[in-house]
Amino acid sequence: MDRWLKSNQGIGVGLTFFFTALLLYTQLTPWANTKLRDGFTLGFFPVVSIILLIIFSLVLCIDSRRKQVSDRLENLTLKYFMSTVLAVFYCWVYFKSMIAVGFLVTTPPFLLFSMYILGLKSWRSLVAASILITVIVYATFSIMGIELPPVKLPRI
Repeated sequence: MDRWLKSNQGIGVGLTFFFTALLLYTQLTPWANTKLRDGFTLGFFPVVSIILLIIFSLVLCIDSRRKQVSDRLENLTLKYFMSTVLAVFYCWVYFKSMIAVGFLVTTPPFLLFSMYILGLKSWRSLVAASILITVIVYATFSIMGIELPPVKLPRI
């Protein structure tokens, strides 16, 4: 069973379930069904993309290499898999907190922690890089006219 989960077919089945759940979630959100001036819905392109991903995932289940296990997945352990799940969860928390608190407040700590986990250990470099990257990204988006979530200070 463990070998099947690491095969193209096992991954294809897992991805198919994941993308089907994502499609269902997208269809149940109000923004996806909002009509635009041109007649399309706001969720048209995300939904089409998810449907294509489901099709590609199903192809993994039935193609001629469906029983093949990638060399990289041969040594996959639950620890590595869970660290990936935690990283995705951490990005989700960052996204939600950025909307709630603001880009300029949440991004430096997110970058600082992420760079530390990835191996940068000099605190001076961590602080400088996280602030510099935040300023560069904020300036770039401002120049392009794209607003990032503003700082929202709590009312006392």
